Amino acid sequence: MGWLLRVNRLYGPTGRWLRLADFARAFQGGCWPERASVYQISRWETAAVRVPYLAIRRYEELLDLPSHRLVALIDSIYRYAASTGDASPVLTRAPDRPAAPDRLTELVDLAASSTALLTGVEWDELTRRLAAVPEVVISPQRVWADIAERLLAETIVADGLAWMQRYEALSRLLAHPVGQQAAVAACASLAADRTNQVFIETVSALDASDHPDANRHVLRQLAHPTNDRAQFGALLASVRKLRFGHFTEAQLPRLVAVIHELSFDSNRRGDIQPLAVELLRRLSDRMPAASRNRLRGLVADPTLHQVLRAGRLADGEASRRLVDRLSNTAVALMPGEPPPFRDEVLPVLVDEMLFSPVFDVRMYAAIAVSGTPYRQPLAAGLAAELNGRTVLADPVAPAMIEALRLVGGAEQRAVIERLTTASGVHGSITVAAAQAIGHVGGRSDDRFWRTAVAYHAELWRRTGQPTNEAALNGLTYGLGMTRNPALLRLLRADDRMPQPVRAAATWWLNVPDVVYASANR
Repeated sequence: MGWLLRVNRLYGPTGRWLRLADFARAFQGGCWPERASVYQISRWETAAVRVPYLAIRRYEELLDLPSHRLVALIDSIYRYAASTGDASPVLTRAPDRPAAPDRLTELVDLAASSTALLTGVEWDELTRRLAAVPEVVISPQRVWADIAERLLAETIVADGLAWMQRYEALSRLLAHPVGQQAAVAACASLAADRTNQVFIETVSALDASDHPDANRHVLRQLAHPTNDRAQFGALLASVRKLRFGHFTEAQLPRLVAVIHELSFDSNRRGDIQPLAVELLRRLSDRMPAASRNRLRGLVADPTLHQVLRAGRLADGEASRRLVDRLSNTAVALMPGEPPPFRDEVLPVLVDEMLFSPVFDVRMYAAIAVSGTPYRQPLAAGLAAELNGRTVLADPVAPAMIEALRLVGGAEQRAVIERLTTASGVHGSITVAAAQAIGHVGGRSDDRFWRTAVAYHAELWRRTGQPTNEAALNGLTYGLGMTRNPALLRLLRADDRMPQPVRAAATWWLNVPDVVYASANR
């Protein structure tokens, strides 16, 4: 967290705060009423002490950053790293005034409404206030379900800052002593609905709850999943659930057996095997000797071998050269000469962003980088790498495309568009690009969408390849995330499309307007 503050101060767009003394003199004001010394700020930026909430808000003010941008980043990263036993944010806010009990009632009424709009800041405030009163009584009891279902619906269609705020709010609700059962039930119900279109996020969110129902639903989606996406979400949830000891001793043998079988099942979606192997690596002390011996059969696949051996998607030496190239270029493009400090954090984050076998680790590393001035040069470097045919043959290419979902801007959108319909590339790249187009910065015009859909529809009708159907599903997701109802209606009406694509278009068209509108605030 100190690194985020330091990098933003040193490399911010104004260039005014290279000298810490200047920054300290300007710090008093806005939301920060006290004086701040050079020593105090230095301790925040070097992680000698934890930086308080209002100080982060003051950084946002002085650095002209969007309101709550750094707060949401820090909340998100803290939540993933911290234990799941507390509904309160790790980034502690000042206590809310006890004299304002009506505010909680007002926020509950808004969240339970089917017409009211809520901002990300209001979801933050509501779940923070609920966390402060763990035995709170809300009547009628159904209101808890209304709040959880509304929050989950907004979370899965939100993006960027709005998504981070809502996902943190959902995680707090999943850890709340009273609200967690309604939140777990909302996730489980949506995950069991085959018409739903956002499964990974819905199931993986259950890692925020240690409630027995959450464990039960994760195990069910592992052994008897709604589909491959739900199963992948359950694997992701298992990473934190294992780390924090959610599963009982009686559940662990069943978990190990399912994950062991998934490690050898190449017929599932391509990202399931590496994640299953990583979980087995962490569970090796709980595996029977015969099962450990069977794992030796994975050495034939270089990616799975690296995951089993070192918990990485690629060889350390080869990946180091790519990480150094991207990191050094990003640092070299920062203003000022020479760099004001040796950045040892950025290479670690770039390495995790590209080579961790755990999708969530890659995502949160990218989120951290996206909150710094390194974002643009790093995105440009990733795009340049993806323009080379050699990299496109590398197993890390899909992870690079994934990273551009979070760090890429409008300038990199053309690369993702090109890869969506590129010929002669591995299917995993095609699918990753189609899934990324709904998140990367900028917007694509209708001509691109029509061309890409027609390209994959024609190939699917001619060859029946799963890659083309998966790409069509990714493009439909992108049309939903970018709110393009006109093209979604065309997909829904086209009886030449795969039925799952038409069903996906129908689902996105049925998202209530109030959910879309609220999730964008």
